Amino acid sequence: MNIQLDPAKLPSVTFSCGPGQGHPVIRQTPLYKTLFERSHRAPDVSTRGLYHETAENLRTLLSLPPDYTVLFFLGGATPAMDAVIWNLTKDSLSGLAFGAFSRRWTHNIAARLENGVRRAIREAGENEFFPCDKPDYNASLIVLTPNETSTSVQIPDDYLQETWAKRGKDTLIAWDCTSCAGGRVLPAGQFDVMLFSLQKCFGAGGGSCALVLSPKAVSRLEEVKKYRPIPFSLDLSEAVRHAASAQTANTPCTTNIWMCNEACKWMLANGGLPAMERLCREHADYLLAWAAQTDYIAPLIKDARLRSFTTLTLEITDPDVKDADISAALISTGLANLADGLKKYSSVKQNSLRISCFPFVDVHGVEEYKKLTAAVDEIVRQLKKR
Repeated sequence: MNIQLDPAKLPSVTFSCGPGQGHPVIRQTPLYKTLFERSHRAPDVSTRGLYHETAENLRTLLSLPPDYTVLFFLGGATPAMDAVIWNLTKDSLSGLAFGAFSRRWTHNIAARLENGVRRAIREAGENEFFPCDKPDYNASLIVLTPNETSTSVQIPDDYLQETWAKRGKDTLIAWDCTSCAGGRVLPAGQFDVMLFSLQKCFGAGGGSCALVLSPKAVSRLEEVKKYRPIPFSLDLSEAVRHAASAQTANTPCTTNIWMCNEACKWMLANGGLPAMERLCREHADYLLAWAAQTDYIAPLIKDARLRSFTTLTLEITDPDVKDADISAALISTGLANLADGLKKYSSVKQNSLRISCFPFVDVHGVEEYKKLTAAVDEIVRQLKKR
């Protein structure tokens, strides 16, 4: 592809939706200072050190109830989804499927449960981005994805609040907040389970996640063992037992936890979660304003209530412009930060670009986004001249 771009005018950050851009403090710290060579059982790393401090900083940043348990779990969000489904589903499960990751939870993972479990999964219809039907409020477990990474759809606050208010007496509410934890202020304490990877708003590496459990969720862990055996590595009762002393059941990636903690400290020192939400919204609003001024791109999600502002998907409306060509042109610059291009998620059929709006993409405002959109405009101009 022979697209000519001025390297001096290109952005210096990544717009990938994961792993996301790290804060400068994270990116400029030598690896040896991240405790990656230390034992995860050492008291000054776990009980009195990094793990304890990170859990407390997450508790403060996310306004978590004081009696909720914070733990670091093996792998990214997918093993955590597995663990939640296996440990907390009794005889029934409900949830929403409206994108790749919500479907992974409600279909790929939940399908492995025994056949006797009643399932009430509400699907987005053909050419729809959000289900019309509400979840079964009386299911033993309801799983929700407040911000869907693949399509950039969000569940509005009032929907989350309604689900919490109407839940059954024996119902647990679980949220996968991978794309919004650290970037969106959610209704406080209106969940029993929150899980999230550390690689999005917190700018840490892939393969690490956090889990937050309410006392009600913790109390169910032993009860569910009467329904099915739990694989040892997915047994949340083991993880909770270790978390009581700021330990982990398995050896974690200490570097990722260190990066998450540095992100939390910066966020808390710079206005907390409300300020991070404002940053994400500023990024998204700039992209939406830019799209409105072009003749070739528009937001994929037309309903602003359902449109995520932590990740944003823009549909290319000009049939002569292809997302793959724009992405390839950015990759061909040879810059490491643009090496992933601007790729839509593989399951999204629309000709589109997916752009992260996480806080650390530009902590000062939108200058990096201006460089990106100028580059995309120039790529499209050259493509149209062919």
